[in-house]
Amino acid sequence: MSANGRHVVGRVGDVVTTVGVEHVRLSYEYLDRRDMDGYGSLFDDEAELSSPVAGVVRGRAGIESYQAERAVDGGRHVVEEVIAAPGRVVVVGRVTGAGREVEFVDLFTLTEHGLLRSQKSFFFAAPR
Repeated sequence: MSANGRHVVGRVGDVVTTVGVEHVRLSYEYLDRRDMDGYGSLFDDEAELSSPVAGVVRGRAGIESYQAERAVDGGRHVVEEVIAAPGRVVVVGRVTGAGREVEFVDLFTLTEHGLLRSQKSFFFAAPR
C-alpha cells in the first residue's frame, strides 16, 4: 500500500490480475452488446467455459458460438462484486432478460497474459 492507502501494483501477478479483472468486466459488457468478436478476444484459444446449462465448452470459437446462441435481446449483466487474487477473479452478480432475473457467481482463471483461461458459472436456484 502507498501512503494514501491505495494498492500499489508491483508484482507481475498483480499486473496480470488487474488486466484480468478488466477483461472479466469487459466480457459482460460485450455479451450485453452481443459483440461476440470482442467477447471472444478476451479468451485464450484453449479456454473452457463450464456451467450447469452448457456443460463444458472448449475453445474460444466454441465459447463464442455458445454465447451467441444463448444471447437474449435486451439481456443485461449486473456485476455486484468482483473479488480478485493472483490469477483468479470471482464475480457475483445477476443477469436479467426475457422477463426474468437470475443470480450468478462466475469463477475465472487467467493466463500469464491476463486472458481468460476458464470460466465456471454457478446460478442461484431456489430449493424444491
